Amino acid sequence: MNGNLMGEYKKILEDNIQILGYEELRYSIFEGAENNRQEYQIRIEKIGDIFEVYMTADRAGVIGKYEFEDIFDAFHQFLSIMQDTILSNRKRVRDGKPAEYPSSLWDN
Repeated sequence: MNGNLMGEYKKILEDNIQILGYEELRYSIFEGAENNRQEYQIRIEKIGDIFEVYMTADRAGVIGKYEFEDIFDAFHQFLSIMQDTILSNRKRVRDGKPAEYPSSLWDN
């Protein structure tokens, strides 16, 4: 898959993130598996013919890795993890527990 197409896919996903209001979340789109890593970050990477979607935990360790052949299945999983991140952190804050990191998406 050429770089132009990957750039278009990245734009589509970034547009969806903006529409949903998820820009504050920590995420990385096709940056390379070892680049721009942060704790509690949702990531999507292209590795060969596979799209990997996963989240990092504390110390940027990988948790819950999913693999897809179809980019749009990977997009769906990526956005679903974003929504789950917001919901789980809102529950943590509601229950008096610390959130993964500060964000207005759950600090209100």
